[in-house]
Amino acid sequence: MREILWEIIKSSLESANPKLAVKNYLFYDKDERKVKIEDREFEIKGDIYLLSVGKASFPMTEGALEVLGDLIKKGYLVVPYGYEGKLEGNIEILHSSHPIPDENSERSAQVVLNFVESLKENDILIFLLSGGGSALLSLPREGITLQDKIEITKLLLSCSARIQEINAVRKHLSKIKGGQLAEKCKGTIITLVVSDVLGNQLDSIASGPTVPDSTTYKDVFTILKKYDLWEKVPEKVRELINKGILGEIPETPKFISERHFTKVVLSNRICLEKAMEKAKDLGLNTLLLTGFLEGEAREVAKVIAGIVKEIKFFKNPVSPPCALILGGETTVTLRGNGLGGRNQELVLSFAIEIQGIDGLLLASFATDGRDGPTDSAGAFADGNTVKRAENFGMDPISYLLNNDSYHFFEKLNDLIKIGPTHTNVNDIVIALIK
Repeated sequence: MREILWEIIKSSLESANPKLAVKNYLFYDKDERKVKIEDREFEIKGDIYLLSVGKASFPMTEGALEVLGDLIKKGYLVVPYGYEGKLEGNIEILHSSHPIPDENSERSAQVVLNFVESLKENDILIFLLSGGGSALLSLPREGITLQDKIEITKLLLSCSARIQEINAVRKHLSKIKGGQLAEKCKGTIITLVVSDVLGNQLDSIASGPTVPDSTTYKDVFTILKKYDLWEKVPEKVRELINKGILGEIPETPKFISERHFTKVVLSNRICLEKAMEKAKDLGLNTLLLTGFLEGEAREVAKVIAGIVKEIKFFKNPVSPPCALILGGETTVTLRGNGLGGRNQELVLSFAIEIQGIDGLLLASFATDGRDGPTDSAGAFADGNTVKRAENFGMDPISYLLNNDSYHFFEKLNDLIKIGPTHTNVNDIVIALIK
């Protein structure tokens, strides 16, 4: 079963091709001297510049260079540490930290802001945006510091807040997020997006630097209260948010000039559909259950286990042999001091729920190749996982309670290690039932 599951995993990842996605949408009409994307046309009256930010920056830029080539006068890439590559043309590569920002995140953000502010009215900026941009570019608003942003980011990441909520906070502590970068550009920005947010909500993807922001300072206050963080965040941050609620400082932009254009070119849904197609080719019945998987990882796993058992024993809502496919992104509330990620924790919880049942296999993995602060994308589990662990003297429940799923699956050699994929379209969960 694992060989079959690997084939489905590989097929889904191959479809998450940022370079091809850019080339599928970006077109240069040499005769008319226009950049075209679907039904939108942009006449080239000035210079063309490029900015690429996020985990998919290298392949997205390769795609843009193949379309526009020497037309790109200058560009910048901002990528996480460890993401390396070579590009033709006048493209400068900047590295910074993810998921927690650092000094280079602030430095890179200032470089980007200066670059965008330097564009003239007739210039065009091709902005290639993908997951990770929120941390890679971190430029605090007046009154707060980078350390304040680092502290609040750590708090938000450890409390199971949804990415939309985390980025709502980030936008209101930033000089460039939530549409503010677009406001500072005199030229035209064409933003092509590889989405890592469920439902492709544009103002949440990398905190939406070039689109209107749907959230407010009042929302930020509500989010921090919801997760019992209001009293834990730095005092300067509370002061800033209160000023925003009272209208003493401007809100993030709720309108962006129509000269700017944004298009999602790749998302989780494409990978899910490719996984389903591959499973069918392999002779399996298929059910794409949802592309909106959210919630606490260990609890979501229990629901998935329940559905898998329903299929196994009652052939409902699909008959074995089959593949159950889900997409989305769960969260983890840190209670222990172990090492792991949301996918590995989901799989460990699933293993506990289906122990002793033959003919079940599950994989859950991050499409960027990195699940949490680990070198693994996710993990595998079947009905024999718990028994194997116990033979090694491991108690699965103890590992789960300590958020130590990485070391659990490392011992069993059940980690999914694929390395950096240079893309990020959330997570994929695939269960095989026979």
